[in-house]
Amino acid sequence: MNDQRGIALILVILVTTFLSTLGLGLVMAVFMDRLATGNMSGSVAMLYAADAGIELAARDMANVADWDAALAGGELATFTDGAPAGVRALPGGGEVDLSAATNLLNCGRSTNCTAAEMNANSKERPWGTNNPRWQLFAFGPMAEFPEFARPAPCYLVVWIADDGREQDGEPLADEPDGEAPGHGIVRVRAEAFGFAGGRRAVEAELARVCPAGEGAGCRPGIRVQSWQELRQSVP
Repeated sequence: MNDQRGIALILVILVTTFLSTLGLGLVMAVFMDRLATGNMSGSVAMLYAADAGIELAARDMANVADWDAALAGGELATFTDGAPAGVRALPGGGEVDLSAATNLLNCGRSTNCTAAEMNANSKERPWGTNNPRWQLFAFGPMAEFPEFARPAPCYLVVWIADDGREQDGEPLADEPDGEAPGHGIVRVRAEAFGFAGGRRAVEAELARVCPAGEGAGCRPGIRVQSWQELRQSVP
């Protein structure tokens, strides 16, 4: 009799352990599913935020008469939250160093870039002296942009640079020859920085619909003529 009671007790313990493990597994599965769904939703929201940064930059560039000023860093967009340098706090925690992020784009390291480093040929920057010199154009918490009714909880940064197809050796100025490749075209990169290191980036080419000197019947505007999502943090 005592042996039977002992066996029954062991079976109860085994069944209880199995059911507890199964229940814990179900709880973890539901938790991970919700976490993955939340991460996916946040990632998609940041992608849309980066895309919105391209559109806002296109709007402002349409109102910039001299693109050379923007390419040289002397013209900023209408949405900024201070000087184009320094550290900014991210919504939800963390920070982004605008100067370091810009240097990473221009030469692959966070400290100041030399001209030789920015002109160096690489797989991502194969144009030598015509390599893009990325300049900060727009930056700020997306929640502060009045254009958005439901902004994503992220910090949005937009850079601008000359088109790499130009062969004028002047990366801080647009090609003046209206017949030359790259005239009236700039590159724009928008990146959304979110919580816990999340980030999404988009790059596009903007072209003037109506370059200067086309006549009174030509209405100025901007055309987004290429668009791509960037999977790497450094181009």
